[in-house]
Amino acid sequence: MNAVRRYRQIAAAAMACLMVLLVCQPVQAATTKALTGVSIRVGITISPGDTLPAIDLLNGDASLADGCQAYALTNSDKYAIRYAEWIDSDREYIQIGDQPRMRVYLEITDSDYSFRGSYGSSNVTIRGGKMVSARREADDELAVTITLNGVKGQYAAPVSAEWRDTGYGRAIWNQDYDVYDAYIDAMSTGYYDVYLYRGSSLVHKLEDYHGTSYNFYPYMTRQGTYTFRVRTVPHTTQQKQYGTKSEWLESDEMYIDAEDVSDGSGQTVVDNVFTGSSGSSGSPGTSTNQVGWIKSGGYWYFRYPNGKYQTNGWLQLNGIWYLFDSSGRMLTGWQQVKGLWYYMQTNGAMQTGWIKAGDKWYYLNTASEGVEGAMRTGWLNKGGKTYFLNSSGAMLEGWQEIDKKFYYFYPGYGYMATNTTIDTYFRVGADGAWIQ
Repeated sequence: MNAVRRYRQIAAAAMACLMVLLVCQPVQAATTKALTGVSIRVGITISPGDTLPAIDLLNGDASLADGCQAYALTNSDKYAIRYAEWIDSDREYIQIGDQPRMRVYLEITDSDYSFRGSYGSSNVTIRGGKMVSARREADDELAVTITLNGVKGQYAAPVSAEWRDTGYGRAIWNQDYDVYDAYIDAMSTGYYDVYLYRGSSLVHKLEDYHGTSYNFYPYMTRQGTYTFRVRTVPHTTQQKQYGTKSEWLESDEMYIDAEDVSDGSGQTVVDNVFTGSSGSSGSPGTSTNQVGWIKSGGYWYFRYPNGKYQTNGWLQLNGIWYLFDSSGRMLTGWQQVKGLWYYMQTNGAMQTGWIKAGDKWYYLNTASEGVEGAMRTGWLNKGGKTYFLNSSGAMLEGWQEIDKKFYYFYPGYGYMATNTTIDTYFRVGADGAWIQ
């Protein structure tokens, strides 16, 4: 009996130990600490016109960053960078102001820790960029998508500046550059300062001019040798933030003799500020013989040779549309005409294509897409990508419900995702709709 009792005691003790092990096992796993925050440093030092380089992964050694064209760095003893990649980048060459997007994959290196379920901008610290999103791939892996700071640089000067060989005074630049189109487009804005000289004297100037030719002959009113200089200039707010004006490029010479000088007709822009009195209608008085553009009281007006001013509507000059109110003032900013919205730049020129106003992107029709300059709403197919613009014209980003279906538009870029998986779990089809 004693032997039996002893056996039962041993068996009971063994069972008790087994139960303790079974109960304690999940408790031990549950003691893993969730990281409350992560920190990543990223950088890119390439020049405009380059392509995106390979990303160097730096774990703990910040001194190596100075020798990298692109890098992702963390110095934590709890996690490290396993992999990093460029995403959503389909440009052949990087332009000034481009903000490449990088996805960095972090992995746990200290088994006492794990990543928490979700992270936001308050607990993900990014140096050298801005967090777009962070999602946990597993307890020990976190994927962080980052928009890097814009690429800075100096715009490239035009590659050519010459006089057209027919007639007098037609300046042309940046034309017929053929195989270098993609590179030059990446290094240019399409806007220029163009100055006309007679000898060393400045005769006429265009600033922030959109185009690659101009007729200077109306300003060649005196005998002499003429040249022009042209440089690329930043135009949009983003271009001005990250880019600087190019060097000047000077043309060859054109000599105009006394018999061939212009009589001044055709001048459409005046450099001097009009100082005459204002008329009762709010437009400048008529005590001047100036024609074309006239500035008075902080506003621009357009005067015809018969003394009348452009009022109440549109005027096209040199292929550019301008808009005037009932008093003849040239309008700028957002303007509504017959139920359609247009955006007039600070120089009065009507905007077409993409424009960023505030923190939103809008799209304005080009001449081949409908009413030129009119703001678009609804679906937009552009460059092989699909976008959606809400009723106020703003481009949508992230998850959006449209006509009872959910779509994902890449943040920062706005185009619709198709045939892919978003945030690990959500599949979207060829039409972009979430497959539920």
